[in-house]
Amino acid sequence: MCDLRRPAAGGMMDLAYVCEWEKWSKSTHCPSVPLACAWSCRNLIAFTMDLRSDDQDLTRMIHILDTEHPWDLHSIPSEHREAITCLEWDQSGSRLLSADADGQIKCWSMADHLANSWESSVGSLVEGDPIVALSWLHNGVKLAFSGPHGPRRGL
Repeated sequence: MCDLRRPAAGGMMDLAYVCEWEKWSKSTHCPSVPLACAWSCRNLIAFTMDLRSDDQDLTRMIHILDTEHPWDLHSIPSEHREAITCLEWDQSGSRLLSADADGQIKCWSMADHLANSWESSVGSLVEGDPIVALSWLHNGVKLAFSGPHGPRRGL
């Protein structure tokens, strides 16, 4: 549930909007896994959640929420094998990096410039090294990252 409050005259808070989505049974998600979250300049929020199917298969999901249309939650099966450790938007808010505890990095971009359609066309792997932070260079053309064993190659 989202609950966004904004200051009003006299110091009181006005409720701007509330959004709720379908409740899942406790057996379908793994709340003990740390979640990653990032907010873009386009007011898109990306967050992760691990879902477990009835036959105990685990799917690591990335959810994109447009705060101007909070009832439209867009979910992407990330295909990350390990827990997603960080998410990072680029300066334009149209590309998203995701990284996991096994060193896999994926770059997600809007398909046809639509916030409800995402694809991953580029990625990199630093096998066995958990990625704990990501950052775009100011122009977004090249990505450099560093693991516990020093600087690594970029995307």
